[in-house]
Amino acid sequence: KSAEDLATAKTLLENNQFNWCAFICQQALDKCLKAGYIKQIRATPPYIHKLERLVSVLSLEPPEEILNAIIEIDKYYIVTRYPTYKEAISINDVTSAKLIYKKTEACYKWLMQELRL
Repeated sequence: KSAEDLATAKTLLENNQFNWCAFICQQALDKCLKAGYIKQIRATPPYIHKLERLVSVLSLEPPEEILNAIIEIDKYYIVTRYPTYKEAISINDVTSAKLIYKKTEACYKWLMQELRL
């Protein structure tokens, strides 16, 4: 499902749906981490969506640039869940959206290798 979300994020980016692209980027990483949890711990993952917390629960130690990207991408979950934050976090240009997508791809690749998914 995380690979499907990443492909969906790319489609949203290509169709100038920047905020939804960023949200789906967060969801792709969330699902990747939860798949890693299932593989590693062999239990239902916790009902949390905070990416940094999931990284911690899995005892992962990402490089600084990956961790910073994970923290940045995580904030886009808030936009769709809590509309009052929409103005502060809104993405209005293709350059910013492309950067978020590119960072998501890098995080996704690192997580897939680290979690052996």
